[in-house]
Order: sequence, then structure tokens, then C-alpha cells
Amino acid sequence: MRRECRRDPATNVVVAAALFFVACAALLVEEACGGEEPVTELSNGFTATHSADAPGRFEPFLYATNGVFALGFFRVGASSLDLAVVHLPSSFPLWRATPLRLADWSRPATLSFDGRLVLATGPGAGTVLWSTLNPIGDSVKLLNSSELVIRLFDERGTPWRSFHSPSDTLVLDQNFTLSTPPLISENRRFALRLGKTYMALHMEFYGGRTRPMYWQHTALMAQPENGTEPPVYGRLDGRGFFGLYLQGGSGNESVDRIAFDTFPRNLTGAFRRMTLDDDGNLRAYYWTDGSKDWTSDYQAISEQCELPTSCGAYGLCVPGQAACQCLVNSTTVGTTSPPCAAVETTDLCGAGQKFDVVRRSRVSLAYKERVPFETYETVAECEESCAEDCTCWGALYNGASGYCYLIGFPVETVVYEADDRKVGYFKVRKARQSAARARTMSSGATAATVVLSLVLAVAGAYVGYWLWERRRRRRAGGVGMEQELTPRPYRDLKSMDSSNNSFKS
Repeated sequence: MRRECRRDPATNVVVAAALFFVACAALLVEEACGGEEPVTELSNGFTATHSADAPGRFEPFLYATNGVFALGFFRVGASSLDLAVVHLPSSFPLWRATPLRLADWSRPATLSFDGRLVLATGPGAGTVLWSTLNPIGDSVKLLNSSELVIRLFDERGTPWRSFHSPSDTLVLDQNFTLSTPPLISENRRFALRLGKTYMALHMEFYGGRTRPMYWQHTALMAQPENGTEPPVYGRLDGRGFFGLYLQGGSGNESVDRIAFDTFPRNLTGAFRRMTLDDDGNLRAYYWTDGSKDWTSDYQAISEQCELPTSCGAYGLCVPGQAACQCLVNSTTVGTTSPPCAAVETTDLCGAGQKFDVVRRSRVSLAYKERVPFETYETVAECEESCAEDCTCWGALYNGASGYCYLIGFPVETVVYEADDRKVGYFKVRKARQSAARARTMSSGATAATVVLSLVLAVAGAYVGYWLWERRRRRRAGGVGMEQELTPRPYRDLKSMDSSNNSFKS
């Protein structure tokens, strides 16, 4: 017996309308992706090659299904190339591969997937700049949370996640643990690290070998004296705070919360991120539908002078004033990082490292509580302790307490304090200045040598020609020097005329 199913006419209308709207949405997505259906999954054998003449900063090739995030080649600075997950409405990179050596945007570079992601440059196999190393998977997907993952067949596991390897940004529900790599600012000068019971900001010197701390937040309810207590981890919450939780706990009860500006407003539905910016400040931002830019919601350091490099190397920041000064010559240079001195990249312990000394009164460090100190009765003793130590770049002495704060890293911004008892002793490397002077002298000497050589060459050529002409004339008629110098009448010149002579009778 055959049964025939008849649809209600109203149902047919609803189905047709639904199909129409789905088709329209598909057309819109295709138009946004250059007329092609967006790729939402990469399989083994996938290869993408960046276009050196691409007009934009970002070349996407993998999309999240919500259309908000994409993975692609990302241009960094004027010429460097990286791999990034980008928030499309704002063009902000939420995650970057950040290889130790960035590719050149003008040269061939490829991303391939054959069980692992590999970013390489050059012809053929080329030079590997970055890869996901050991984890092997069957496909790559970009989730609607902005997390990039490598999955096994039939989603039996996820051997690699980008949330476990952040660059400079954390997003919603991304765990930041003791084993997670630190957040590193895009300029690679600052880092956010997690301790057992705290989170802290560090300056990065000598490739991370020296890491002075300049900001710290300790979990209020953590117990650092309890050696058996598990460490804390952090997570950005959509309700407007950064929570610290005990590792291995339920994850619902925080031991501390860093509340953002929107926390009392109960703003939900916004996409949030926390980024370590290039000025060394840790900030939180949010994005809502219809936004034209990210809205700042939190900053770890609120005062400009408390930022470690707000006035640059050997700079002096005056609180409450929109100006910086140079420690070396007291020049006022404005609110931006002044060219008081170049950023140091090597220490003072090499052979022949000489330095000048600069002394200033009424100076201090905004983060001096995090700098090691000794106690001396006089400022001379404080200076001597630093002068004899090649790892010391400066010392700050408080005459009231006798504390001598030793700066074991290249001198950055210090802060003005109206107290004559607070004095500073700073080392300024001589080698760089001497080298510049030597280069100037060398350039001048080279130029003088070239000019002198040209003069001698011309003179030599003239003398040589004169001797040759003299010899020729002697052979022709035995004319001596005295006769050559004796004036001749005008008629003699006429007698020497020829068809090629310009003199005419």
C-alpha cells in the first residue's frame, strides 16, 4: 500500500521562504570571500601561498563558521610576514604564530598542513619559520571562539590548540596557566607571566635573559605560605572581569577577581580581549555589534609615569606634567619617548666596556619595591657598590632611609620626586659614542685621502705630460728650457699656422 504525503500550502510557503533566506545568506558570504565559498576546514595536503602584491595587510584562507574570525598571512610592520587569527570586524590579530625569524613579505612563503601546520619561506621545502611540532592531526578548524585547533579523525581528540600558545592576547574563556607561555608584546619588550599565586609584568632585556618586574597582582585568597596548595590560573570572563582560580578546582569559585569598568553594568554579549600593549601596559577591551573600534575597559597601570618606558631610555617622567626630560642633559622633549639615548641590547661586562657617569637629584623608580636594594649610610657607598659591579647600570639612593636600589638592567624611565634626599647615579656607555666618533673621523679621513689622491694623480699626470713634451721637443730641435721660456713675436705664431690652427692671418 502506497501512502502519499501531501503538504499543507502554508507549510510550502514557509519552506520556500526559509530556502530563499538561506540562499541569500550564502550569496552574501560568497561575496565577502571574493565570490568563493569560504573554507572552514583544512585537510591533509593543504597548501596556501601568500601573494607579495596583495593590496591588504591580511590574506585569509580559513574562516570560522560565524564569519567573525579568519586565519591567514598577516603583515607585520613594513615588510615582515606572520601567520595570524584576525578579528575581521576590527582587523585586530588575536593570535599570531610569532616565529623567531619573521618572513619577508616580498619573498615567497607558504603554509602547509600534512598532519601539522608548517610556515616556510623560500623555494621548494624552503626554510621552516614556525610549525606545530610534534602533534599530528587530520584536519584544522577555526572555532567560533577564535581558537585554532588541529583535530583527529572523527573529532576523537584535539592534539594542538592555539589557546595553549598565546602571543600577546587572551580572549574569552581562554585559560592562562603556570605552564602556558607568557604573553609577549608585539615589540617583544614586555611579558605577562603567571606565578604560583600571582600574575606579573616584566621588562625583557637581552632576549629575555634579564626580566625585571614592574607590576604584580597577587590573588587575594591564595595562600603562598601553603606549599601544598595548587597554583592559580587566570581566565577572562564575559561578565567583565579577569578571574584567578585554583588549578584542579571546579573552576566556578575564584580566589580573586580583577573587575573591569563594565563589571557593575553587567554588560553581556560583548566579545572581550586582554592584550599586553607595546607600552608595557596590560589592558582589557570589548567589542559589541555595531562597534567601530575597541572600547578600553581596564588597564593595569593607570599613571603614565608608572609605565617603565614612558619617556624612553635615560628619560625622566614628571608626574602631572605633559613633558619628559632627558637624564643626561635635562632637555625637555615632550610627551612621547624622547631620543635621549638608544635602547641598549648588551650589558656592561664585556672587555673594554667604559662608561660615563650621570648624577641627578630628585629621582626615583615607580616600581622600586620590585628592585633589589641594600642599606648604606652615605650616597658615596651606594654609588661605589654599583660602580664596582659591571651588571649594575645605576643606583638610586634615599638619604632618609639609607636604601640603595640597584638597577641591574639598562636604564629606562625614572620618575621625578620633589625630595633632595633622593639621588641617582647612572652609567652611560662610552663605546657607542666613541664608535660614532670613530666612524665620523674615519669618514673624514677617508674623504681627505680620496681628495689628496686625486690631486696627486692630476699633478702626476701633468708632470708626466710636461716631461714627455719636453723630451719630444728636444728630439725635434734641441730646444732648451731657456729657449722654450723666451717670448716669441706674433709673426712666429703665424708661421706655425696650419689648416687645423685656429689662428688666421
